[in-house]
Amino acid sequence: MSDISGRDGSKPTMLIMDNDRMALMALQSILAKALPDFELLPPVSEGSKAIQLCTATKRPPAVLLADIAMNDINGPDVVRAIRRENATTAILAITASIVGRHAQEMARAGAQGIMSKNDDVRLQAVAIRQVQAGKTWGDGGDVRFETAAVASARIKAEKDNRLSAREMEVAELWSRGRTMPQIAAELSITETTVRTHLMRAADKLGAGNLKELIGAWIRMNLH
Repeated sequence: MSDISGRDGSKPTMLIMDNDRMALMALQSILAKALPDFELLPPVSEGSKAIQLCTATKRPPAVLLADIAMNDINGPDVVRAIRRENATTAILAITASIVGRHAQEMARAGAQGIMSKNDDVRLQAVAIRQVQAGKTWGDGGDVRFETAAVASARIKAEKDNRLSAREMEVAELWSRGRTMPQIAAELSITETTVRTHLMRAADKLGAGNLKELIGAWIRMNLH
């Protein structure tokens, strides 16, 4: 992946992921003013889109602000899927809930820190700059966040049966009623590749066929 840190003279880029469109636009506007040294990318309200932008592009964002409660793929799964394929983007979890309730889960998923949406914008800016600089934010108690590279190496070494980033993207589109040709066109892959990803996703989720995959996918994301 390309240098995303801004060391080449360009501004580091930041992507905000939040399921509340109104809150998303407000946060985007506030942080754009607080962080003039960053380039804010168009925000996303779907976890699947964040996965795509962080794993399937030549220049992923330097920082991802990842909401924990998403409508399609929950925040921890989004972060883990990205971290399995991307060892450079710094991920900072954001929540309107109590930070302590989610810190351990997000640390295990591969985030570099967590902050509250209710924090003062100046503190939020400090947290963002901290993780972009390769450090962590929000350590405390039993929670210890790792850098992006360390978290990525740990997660890649874990033997689990979780869906890959692309399997998640394909399963999400399939659950929305997209056909295989439509998914192939949207993701710029072949229909054969779409079918392969769907079959692998079905196998991992214990679905007997692609129709059952829809229900299995929805149930997974309700937890």
